[in-house]
Amino acid sequence: MKIDNKTIVAGLVIAIILIAGFIYISSTSATVAAQGNSVLTASPDEVSVNLMIEARNKTAQGAKEMHDKILEKLTLELLRAGIDKNDIKTVNFNIYPEYIWKDGKNEQIGYIARQDIIIETKNFDAVANIIDVSIDAGALVSYINFELSDEKQSEYKTQALEKAGKDARAKAEATASGLGKKLGRLVSVQSEEFNYIPYRYFDAAAAEGAEGSAIKAREAAINLAPRDIDVTATIRVEYKLRNF
Repeated sequence: MKIDNKTIVAGLVIAIILIAGFIYISSTSATVAAQGNSVLTASPDEVSVNLMIEARNKTAQGAKEMHDKILEKLTLELLRAGIDKNDIKTVNFNIYPEYIWKDGKNEQIGYIARQDIIIETKNFDAVANIIDVSIDAGALVSYINFELSDEKQSEYKTQALEKAGKDARAKAEATASGLGKKLGRLVSVQSEEFNYIPYRYFDAAAAEGAEGSAIKAREAAINLAPRDIDVTATIRVEYKLRNF
C-alpha cells in the first residue's frame, strides 16, 4: 500500500504531540519529598508525683475499706498541705486476689486493693512536703517526673514544628538543586509528629523495698533539681519540581 507524504507528515505531527505531552506530564508531575526534624531544649514547668495505695486484707471488702481509709487520709493531708483538689487525680483502681507459692502450688491468702494517685504541681518547693505527707498517710511513691504543662507543650510544639518545617524545605531545596531543578508549590504535608518524654527524676523501681523507696523518695524531693527536657518534631513534605 502506498503511503502519501501527507499521511507521513500527519503521523509525525501526532507522534511529536504525544511525545511533547508525555514530557510535559512527566515534568509537571515530578516531585521531591523530604523529612524535616527538630530538637528543642525545654525547661520543665511542672512536677508530677505519682503515688500508689496498696491495701491487703483477707477479704476483698476488707482490702477496699483499708484502701478507702488511706485515700481519705491522704487526700485530707494533701489539701491541708495546700494542694488544690483539682491537682489530685485518682486512677487505675483495682482489687485482685493475692497468692503465695506453697507446697508446689499457688495458695490464695487474701486480696489487694490498689490505686494510683497523680499529683501535679508547678510549685517545685512543695514537692518535699507532698512526699512527706503522702508517705506518712500510708501511700507509696512510685515516681517523680519533670514535665511540661499543656500550655508549655502547645508553645514548644509550635516552635518545634516550625523549625522542622524549615528543615524539611531546606532539604527539599538541596535535593532539587542537585537534580538541576527548583522547588515548585507544596503538594502535601504527609504527617506532623510532636513528642517529648518527661524526665524521670525518681523511680521506686530502682529502690530496694518499700522502706528503701520511701527513704530515697524523701532524699530526691529534698534535693529536687529540675532537668531540661528534649522536645522533638518531625514533618514530611512533598513539593513539585520545576525547571530553572
